[in-house]
Amino acid sequence: MMDGHALLLEWFDSFRFVFTVQLAVWIFAHRGMPRARGYAVKSVAVAIAGALLAVAHIAVFTLPVPSGWPTMSRRAFVAAWVFVTFLLALAGVRWHREISWTNALSRWMLGICLERFVTAFVHNMLFLIVVPDFRALHPWSAIGIDLLAYGSCYALAAWLLAPLFDRDVMPEREESRSLCGLYAVSFMALSLTSSASMGVSEYDVPHIAAETGMTDSLDAVLWFSTAMAGVMAVVIFLFQYTIHHVVRLRHETAMLNLLNEQRARQYATLTGSMEFINHKVHDLKHQLAALEFATEDRRRGLVSEVGDALTVYDAAMRTGNDALDTMMTERNFFCARHGIRLSCMLTGCDWDAFDVVDLFTVFGNALDNAFDHVTRFDDPDKRVVSVSARQHGDLVVITFDNYCETPPRLRGDGLPATTKPDTASHGLGIRSIRMIARRYQGDIRIEAAPPVFTLRVSMSAARR
Repeated sequence: MMDGHALLLEWFDSFRFVFTVQLAVWIFAHRGMPRARGYAVKSVAVAIAGALLAVAHIAVFTLPVPSGWPTMSRRAFVAAWVFVTFLLALAGVRWHREISWTNALSRWMLGICLERFVTAFVHNMLFLIVVPDFRALHPWSAIGIDLLAYGSCYALAAWLLAPLFDRDVMPEREESRSLCGLYAVSFMALSLTSSASMGVSEYDVPHIAAETGMTDSLDAVLWFSTAMAGVMAVVIFLFQYTIHHVVRLRHETAMLNLLNEQRARQYATLTGSMEFINHKVHDLKHQLAALEFATEDRRRGLVSEVGDALTVYDAAMRTGNDALDTMMTERNFFCARHGIRLSCMLTGCDWDAFDVVDLFTVFGNALDNAFDHVTRFDDPDKRVVSVSARQHGDLVVITFDNYCETPPRLRGDGLPATTKPDTASHGLGIRSIRMIARRYQGDIRIEAAPPVFTLRVSMSAARR
C-alpha cells in the first residue's frame, strides 16, 4: 500500500505524462492548421479521455485486482499505457484539425520527440540520477520543479522550434504513403526505445541495486538507459527537420518556376499587345485615308469600323486600385487578341486593404487558368470569362466564371488537378490563391457545374 507522498507523486506523474504529451503535440499542430467543426467540444472530449487514461493508470496500481481477473506485470502495463497515450495525442490532432494523415503524423512525431527529450534529459536525469531521493523527501517541491522545467522547455520550443515547421510536408489533404511509413517506423523505434529505457532505469537498476547493494557500478548503466530515449528523440527530430527543409526547398523551387513562367507569359502578352496595337494603328491609318475618297455609305461603314477599333484602346479598367487597373487592362488586351469575351465588375471594393502582390497573384492565376481553358474551344461563343467582386462589411468575395464542358478532375485536397505533365511545377496557382485567401481570414470555393466553372475567393478587408 502506498503512503501519502507516494500516492501524490503517482497521481502527478500520471497526469503529467498524459498532458505533457498532449501539450507538446499541440505546440507543433496548432500553427497554421485550420480547426475542424466543433473544435472546442472535441478538445474537451480529448482532455476528458486523457484524464480517464491517467486515472486508469493510478487505479491499476492502487486498487486491488478482483479475483479471476487476468494479471499483467507493471512493466508491461506501463508500456501499453504509454503507447495508448501517444495514440490519443495523434487522434486529437487528426480529429479536431483539418489535416491529412501525413501532416498529422509529422506534427505528432515532432511533439512526441519534444516530450521524450524533456522527460529524458530534465525529469529523469534530475530525479533518477542527480537527486534520486529528492522526490520522496520533498514531493511538493519536486512537483513545482517539474512544472517549472516543463513549462520553460515547452515555451522555448514554441518560440524557437515550432516556427521552423510552419509549412506542411504535403499539400493539404494529400497523402504520402512513404512518409506515413517513415513516421510509423520512427514512432515504433522511439516507443520501443522509451519502453526499454524506462524499464532499465525505473525497474531493473533499482531491483539489482536492492538485491546486490551495488550502486556505483550501476551508475553508467543508469546514465545510458536514461539518456537513450532522449538521444533517439533528438535523432528523429533532426530527421523530421531534414524532411521539412527538403520540402521547403522543393516548394521554393516550384514557386520560382511558377514565377518564371508567369514572367514569360507576361512578356508574351505585352509583346502581343504591342503587335496588336501596331496592327490596329496601321489599319486605322489606311481607313482614315480612304474616308476622303469613299462614297457616303462606305464612309459611314468606315467610321463604324474605326469606332469599333478605337473601343479596344478605350478598354482601360476602373476598379479603384491603380495596380489592379493596370493588370486588368493588360488582360483585356489579351482577350481582344484571342477572341475572348471578358466581363468585369470590380468597383466598390476596398482593394487598398490587400497587398499588391497578393492581388496580382489571385487575379493573375485565376484569370490565366480561365483563359487557358476557354482558348481550347474554337467556338467564339464558348470563349467567355467573367470576373466580379462584391463587399459585405469587411468581407470581399471575388467570383471568377468561365465556360467549361466537363468538370475538372479533383485532387485529394478538393482542388482541380493540373493538366500539365510537370505536376511539380504546375498546379501551384490555385494553391497560392487558397494560401493568400486564408492569410486574409478567408477561403476559396470551387463549383464545377457545366457549362460553368466557378471559383469564389473570399478575403477579409479588415486593416491588419
